[in-house]
Amino acid sequence: MQKFLLIFCFMILSFANVHADEAPIVDIQTNFGIITVQLAPDKAPITVKNFLTYVNEGFYSNTLFHRVIPRFMIQGGGISTALVQKPTHAPIKLESANGLLNVRGTIAMARTNEPDSATSQFFINTVDNSNNFEPPGYAVFGNVINGMEVVDTISAQTTSGSFPVKPVIIHAARVRQAQLAFPDLKPSYAVGDNLQIVAQEEVIQRQQVLDLWVGVIAPDGKIIYFSPENPTFFSGVAKPFKRSVAINETRNVIAEFKIPPGITGKWTLVAIFNAPGSDISNLALSLRSNISVANIEVH
Repeated sequence: MQKFLLIFCFMILSFANVHADEAPIVDIQTNFGIITVQLAPDKAPITVKNFLTYVNEGFYSNTLFHRVIPRFMIQGGGISTALVQKPTHAPIKLESANGLLNVRGTIAMARTNEPDSATSQFFINTVDNSNNFEPPGYAVFGNVINGMEVVDTISAQTTSGSFPVKPVIIHAARVRQAQLAFPDLKPSYAVGDNLQIVAQEEVIQRQQVLDLWVGVIAPDGKIIYFSPENPTFFSGVAKPFKRSVAINETRNVIAEFKIPPGITGKWTLVAIFNAPGSDISNLALSLRSNISVANIEVH
């Protein structure tokens, strides 16, 4: 379990916190990293509702980006890792005439030659394709706000035809329900300084009770969990910091202490919400919020 979390955390160390307004944010977890998209329900209400239906049903878990064309786009959301096309809901009306263009970083619905034929599959434009599609075009319904480097890495994969030789897996897609952050942390501290670690929710209000997990990756790579359930509070035993965090509990003081001698080096703090009572190794359940990561140096 510790090895899993360590790999998971390092995979997203470059994942920056982004602020959001009322437009939904969806984190798409792939085996190459996280792609974060912000949707545009004001421009494409039918399309956004359709996409969120599949997201909330867990439809995209263990599907593939099965069509990758360099200098064009990456497409996924309909073929399982067993290479089986998944059954979908009814097709939706095309909303391509909404003023949003297929420019680099936008997400749009894939379809057949029939205009009103989109179901679950979507694509992300890796270049400006605004002039590459004949009318009636393809409905853009959001854009990537974090993780274009992941999109570009996927786009650069070796393919057989347009199918990636190395599978590009969507482990899960989740609507972000919180904006976790570690406020007021300095980049560096000295032995003897006072340190307060706070996990703070910002911007987005959760709609359900969740478990809060907080861990730290030590300079030697070991993972230590902050949890009252552990006998010493700081422990390598994987336990949540707080179970069933209420919707109105947006600020949690994790720890306050004076930095003792002997712990110099780079430390990485990680906070994540998880479904109540669930194991941290369940990646699909872990994507109920963004994952906040902060690095501090102790000297």
